[in-house]
Amino acid sequence: MTTESYQLYPINMKDTLLDQYKKQWKWKNWSSLYDLLPNISDSIVYDIGCAHGDHSEILSNRGATVIGLDDNQDLLNYAEQRNISRASFLNCDIGEIDKINLTLGDGAWMSFVAAYFTDFKNQLDKISNILKPGGWIAVTEVDRFLDHSPLSEKYQKRIIEFYNHMYQNEIYDFNSGSKLKNDLIESNYEIHREAFLEDDELSHQGACSSEVVEAWKNRLARMGGFQKFLGSEYPDFENNFINGLLDLDHCSSCKVYFYLAIKR
Repeated sequence: MTTESYQLYPINMKDTLLDQYKKQWKWKNWSSLYDLLPNISDSIVYDIGCAHGDHSEILSNRGATVIGLDDNQDLLNYAEQRNISRASFLNCDIGEIDKINLTLGDGAWMSFVAAYFTDFKNQLDKISNILKPGGWIAVTEVDRFLDHSPLSEKYQKRIIEFYNHMYQNEIYDFNSGSKLKNDLIESNYEIHREAFLEDDELSHQGACSSEVVEAWKNRLARMGGFQKFLGSEYPDFENNFINGLLDLDHCSSCKVYFYLAIKR
């Protein structure tokens, strides 16, 4: 599975995908979520959808042997070049993780990956097969990340239509974050911790900084599927959306959910 499979990359975008991922890191209070994990020293942890390896590095620093899985070779090359202690990386389709010969792990970390599986419960079943009995999974995912105001009623409706279009075509679930808890429970996991991730890019209230606005411009530029969906409406939408981010009364309705669950 390619986590950017429905997105296009305009040649005039200032930053590479790697550059954008690096910048996004500082806007998220990841330490608050890592503090909710069990002791992972001397354990085997899968970083599913590891990208350029930031989470792999932190998991390693906490004493785990980390196996990072992703299908973006450019990001994996960067992760490997970091020479992270006790970390190795594998290029694979994480949607087919159950077909790979992997050592049973003590835990699995997934950040901003679940939404790419519109049937996430099926993916959880596959992940269960690479975890030891009693193994844990930590999942972080955003919910309705385009829900920002002020924005015209017209484009609020078009966003919902796009959410439905992507879900019905099994491309992306924009409501994934709010479904995680039930998905985990129905997949025979027991919830041990839950929290919201503080995120100054996705769930910020009030006018956004120029850096965050630039990040949103890049994020929208990657969303070729959304541009195609809106067609000739897209330039006007983008102008409205960006102006909304700059408004002093800007409000984000999206949330970033986190769950730590134990395999029964």
